[in-house]
Amino acid sequence: MMLEAHPFTFEIQADPMRESRYRWTVYEGVQIHVRSPHSYATKDEAEKEAAKALTRRESHWRNGA
Repeated sequence: MMLEAHPFTFEIQADPMRESRYRWTVYEGVQIHVRSPHSYATKDEAEKEAAKALTRRESHWRNGA
């Protein structure tokens, strides 16, 4: 059985309100699905949190909820 690829991606961007901090956005296709609730001190930290959010979204999507 082949699993269908999930439609989610994420992007890390500089926080426009707080210099030198970062936010993430998870997209479903081209539509924004969820954004980070706050900014992160490093791009790496934001990327790790975005990956967790994407994994949760993917799990939710695979379970059909």
